[in-house]
Amino acid sequence: MKSTDDEFTLEREREVYLEGIRLFNAGQFFEAHETWEDCWNGTLDRRREQFYRAIIRGAVTLHLLRQGRAVGVRQVFVDCLKTFEGLPEVFMGLDIPGHLVKIRHAIQPALDDLEMTHIQIDPARLFEMTLLYDPFEDSRNGEGAEG
Repeated sequence: MKSTDDEFTLEREREVYLEGIRLFNAGQFFEAHETWEDCWNGTLDRRREQFYRAIIRGAVTLHLLRQGRAVGVRQVFVDCLKTFEGLPEVFMGLDIPGHLVKIRHAIQPALDDLEMTHIQIDPARLFEMTLLYDPFEDSRNGEGAEG
């Protein structure tokens, strides 16, 4: 059940979104996923909900990579790509095509060998999420997140 705006304010959404990015950048992909679920469940905006589902799937992809589960990495990455479809190239401050290129680079060994079932993570392929702008201060692409 969706929260009302009174229960999950834009200020709270911003805090949770940025905390998820902090966790992601610390390599805590499962924790980032859990954190962003609060945004996904709290927002009433359909496109932000879609965006949160997509970045959650990206974090899960990298979590599965860390666990060495090549088949899961490929499956969830495909879901991630599909979930981002229809959003602007830059949304919620994130360069989506650039973000997807970085995920693809991180998981490339699993994509190169479709018979692979176990993968070793290469920490050098991991990356940090960076925002081009704060969508809660400056809604450049119709995020509707400014207060």
